[in-house]
Amino acid sequence: MYQYSLDSFTSFMAKAMDKAPAAEELEERAANLIATIRMTIFRWVVRGLFERHKLTFNALLTFTLLKLGKLKEEYPGDAPISFLFKGPMRTDVENTLGDWLPNTAWFAVQKLIELDGFDSFAQNMEKDAPTRFKEWFNEVAPEEQKLPLDWKRLENEPLKKMLVLRCLRPDRITIAMADWIRGALPNGRDYMDCDGSSSFMAVLTNSYEDTSPATPIFFILSPGSDPVQEVEKMGQTKMDPPLKLHLNYHNVAMGQGQDVVAMAKLEMGHKDGHWVMLQNIHLMPSWCVTLEKKMDNFNVEGSHPAFRIYLSADPSKGIPIGILERAVKLTNEPPTGLNANLRRGFAFFNKEDFEERDAKVKAILFGLCHFHAIMLERKKFGPMGYNMMYPFSVGDLRDSASVLYNYLENNQSAKIPWADLRYIFGEVMYGGHIVDDWDRVMCKCYLEYFFVDEILDETQLVPYAEDKLSLMSPPPGPHEKYLEFIEAMPGETPLFFGMHPNAEINYRTVQCNNLFDMLIQLQPRDTSGGEEAGESQSPMARAEQLCSDILDDVRDIKFPTDDISKSLSDEEKGPFQFVFLQEADYMNGLVGEMIRSLSELQLGFRGELTMSEQMEKLVDSLFLEKIPEWWMKLGFPTVRSLASWLANLKERCEQLDNWCNDPVTIPKVTDISRLFNPQSFLTAIKQITCQVQSLELNKLQVVTEITKRDVKQIETLAREGAYVCGLYLEGARWDMAANSLEDSKPKEMFCKMPVVQCKAGMASEKEDKNIYQCPTYCTPTRRPYYVFPAQLRTKYPPPKWTLAGVALILDIGFAL
Repeated sequence: MYQYSLDSFTSFMAKAMDKAPAAEELEERAANLIATIRMTIFRWVVRGLFERHKLTFNALLTFTLLKLGKLKEEYPGDAPISFLFKGPMRTDVENTLGDWLPNTAWFAVQKLIELDGFDSFAQNMEKDAPTRFKEWFNEVAPEEQKLPLDWKRLENEPLKKMLVLRCLRPDRITIAMADWIRGALPNGRDYMDCDGSSSFMAVLTNSYEDTSPATPIFFILSPGSDPVQEVEKMGQTKMDPPLKLHLNYHNVAMGQGQDVVAMAKLEMGHKDGHWVMLQNIHLMPSWCVTLEKKMDNFNVEGSHPAFRIYLSADPSKGIPIGILERAVKLTNEPPTGLNANLRRGFAFFNKEDFEERDAKVKAILFGLCHFHAIMLERKKFGPMGYNMMYPFSVGDLRDSASVLYNYLENNQSAKIPWADLRYIFGEVMYGGHIVDDWDRVMCKCYLEYFFVDEILDETQLVPYAEDKLSLMSPPPGPHEKYLEFIEAMPGETPLFFGMHPNAEINYRTVQCNNLFDMLIQLQPRDTSGGEEAGESQSPMARAEQLCSDILDDVRDIKFPTDDISKSLSDEEKGPFQFVFLQEADYMNGLVGEMIRSLSELQLGFRGELTMSEQMEKLVDSLFLEKIPEWWMKLGFPTVRSLASWLANLKERCEQLDNWCNDPVTIPKVTDISRLFNPQSFLTAIKQITCQVQSLELNKLQVVTEITKRDVKQIETLAREGAYVCGLYLEGARWDMAANSLEDSKPKEMFCKMPVVQCKAGMASEKEDKNIYQCPTYCTPTRRPYYVFPAQLRTKYPPPKWTLAGVALILDIGFAL
C-alpha cells in the first residue's frame, strides 16, 4: 500500500516551495525552502503509514543520514550498527549472574565486549559492580537512568547506550530509539511526533488542501476505523452549498453489483463537481483497474474544480499501483490503550438515553464497555493475548447492549439472567468472531468474572490481582460520574487484563525484534552487511561462507532407517519405535534438502550453474541469517535465527543418534521439544495403554504428573507412560517446593519445567478446581502449533492462569 510516484513528489515539492516563508537573504531563503520541503514531503509520506511503521520509517531515515555524515553525531561504523540491528549472542559461556540476569542478556553481553570500547563491560558487570548493574537493570525506565561506573559517559553517546539496552533491556529499545531520533535529527521532535497532537479531523482538513479533482484521498483502513463521518463533517465547511447526501455527495459501499452505481456517481461528480466516496474498494480488485482508467480519462477531459474522490480499503495487494501513487494516503487507526477504548465505547451511548435506564442496566452497561475495551486491547500482547486476531468492533458492543436492554425490559423476575447474558455475549456477539477454543475459554473467564450480581453495586475490575492493584467499579449513578471515573482510572498495566506485568516486557521486546527485522530487510544489499568483527562483507561473500560452513556440518548426517526397521522384529516394533523411525525420516528429508540446495548454490557461486530465483532467495536468507523457506517447510516449527536453528538441529540429531544405538528401548527421558511431531509421541503413550488395558483410544487423554527431578536424576524408564522434558512455562512459574503454579518472578519470561511423567488416563468432563488445564504449544507464536493440554496443580482459581495467558512452550528459541 506504500506506493509513491515521482509526479506526486514533484507536485508536493512545488507546493512546499510556495508555502516556504519569503526572505531577502539568499541563505535564509534557501534554509526556509529546505525546511519546508523536508517537512511537507515527510508529512505526505508519514500520514499514510500505520502507527507501527512510523518509528521504522523515522529510524531508517535517521540511520541513512547518519551513515552519510549529514547529522551532528558521528557514524560509529558498521560493526556497532550491525550489532544493534541483529542482536547477536554467544551461547557457549556460563551465566554467573543467573540469579538476576536472564541468559539471553548475558549471552548478548558476551558479543558486546567484542566491539571497540566495550571490552571491560562484562567484567564490570560480573565483578566490579554487580549490585549497581542489577539496580539499573531493574529500573522501570533504564533508558532514563545513568549506567554504573564509568559507563555513565554513554549519556552523551545515546547510540552506544542503545547497544547496552539491546543486550540487557530490549523491551525499552523502541522508546530509547524514539528519544534518540528526536535528538539526532534537526528539529527531530517535529518529525518523530508529526501530527501527534492533531485530531484526525485536523489532519484530514489539512490534507484536503493537497487534493485536486485528479488527486483523491485514499483511506487505508484498520479494524475499528471509519472515516466517513469526518469526510461528511468536513464537507459542511468545504462545499458550497454544504455537503448533502444524494445532492452533491454520493457514498457507495462497494460490493457485488455496486460497480455500475459507482461509475454513474463518478460521472455525475466529474461533471457537476460533487464529492464521491467509494468504500472498501479492496472487495472488487478487478474493477479497481477499471476505476484507474476512468480516473485517467477524467484527468484528460478535465473535471469540475469542486470534484473530489474519496477511497477507502483494507491493506490489499489488489489495489492498482496507479491509484495508490496518485492519491493522498491517510491512515485512521482507532485509539489504543484500555482507557481510550473504554472512553470511546462508553461515548457510543447517548447521554439522555443512558440517564433514562434503570440502575441495574447502567451498571451492567458500564461493565460491558469495560469488557469490550479489554477484548479490543488484549490483542497488543500478541500470542499471550490471543491465539488469533479478531475484528471486534463497536458493533459488537452495540448489539450486546441491545440484547441487554431487551432481556431486562422483558424480564419480569427481579433476578438477572446472567447465564443467558454471558452465553449471548460470549458465544454469539463476541464469541461469533472467536475461532480458537482456548480464546473462547479466555473470553468465558472474563464474562464469568465480571457479569455477576456484584457488578450491580461494586466489583473488582482488576481480576485476580491479589492486592497488587485494586479498582472497584463505580456504583450506579449519573452519566457524568462514569465519565469522571474513566478519566481518574490509573495508568494502564497488564494487571487490568489479569496478566503478569512481565507481559508488557514481552510485547515490547517483540516490538523491538520486529523493528530491527524490518530495518535489516530494508538495508541495501550491497552495504548492509557488516561482520561483528568490523570488516564489511558483501551478501554473496557472507552467503558463500555460511553455505560452506553449514554444508560441512550437515554433510554426514544420515539415519539408517531402513536398516533399523529391518533389524527389528515385529514384536519389537512398538508405537515408540514407529515414532522414532518417523522422526529419523523427517530429519533425513530435511538434511537431504539442505545438502541439495547448498551444493547447488556452491555450483552457482563457482559459475557452473546459473543463479535461479530459488538460489537467490537462499542467498538472501543466508545473508540475513534467516531460515530458508524450503528448510522451514520440511523442518520443525521454530522462531529461531539461522545460527540458533542449526545448533538446535544438532541437538535433535544427537537424540536420534542415541535412539539409533538402541532402537528397542526409548530414552529414559525424551526431550519432546526436539521432535518434529511431539503429538505422535504422546499418541504412542495412549496406544500402549490401549494395548495393555484393552481401552478405546478416543476415550483416553494424556495425563501429566510433574516430578521434582531433573533429567540427570532419572535413572530408569517410567513404570507407566514416559518421562519427558523440554517444556517451558510462559506467563507463570513452577514452584518446586509447593509443586504448583505461582506468579512469575519480575522479568522472568519463561520457567523451565522439571521432568514430566506423561501417562494415559480416561478423559473426564468433571473439572478439578485445583488443576489448570494448560495448553501446550511448539513455539511462543502458539497457534497453529498446538500439542496437548497438560494438567498443572494450582492453589489459585484456574481462570487466573487462563486470563494470564499461561501456556507450556516446547521450543522457546534460546537456551534457558
